Amino acid sequence: MTRRPTGTEARIKKEMRRLQRRADVARRNAAKAAHRNGLRTAAGHLRALGVDDATATGMAATLRKKIAGGIEGFVRKDGVRRSCTRHTQGQVMAALVGYKPRKDTYRDARIQLLALAA
Repeated sequence: MTRRPTGTEARIKKEMRRLQRRADVARRNAAKAAHRNGLRTAAGHLRALGVDDATATGMAATLRKKIAGGIEGFVRKDGVRRSCTRHTQGQVMAALVGYKPRKDTYRDARIQLLALAA
């Protein structure tokens, strides 16, 4: 037979649940603030710097392997929530230095972006 918690135990558990909810809300709010403060996906940074969508998507696929660090997040695409990694603009620019594209379009975009950074 299961023992029913005493009034004191019930109050303690209730308080623990409340504190956990507050911690979860604080964590979510911190993630939202980080997103607002300049963290974007690699392709998002490239688009913001003026690269067209198709080129940004293609370059980001390779840049993801070169970028160190980042914050795990999510993005909504077509109503589906997908995981992603968000980076600062400095991290993306540092990865561009070591990026050696083969395609002419990507090469031109890289030269443009590095010229912007200088």
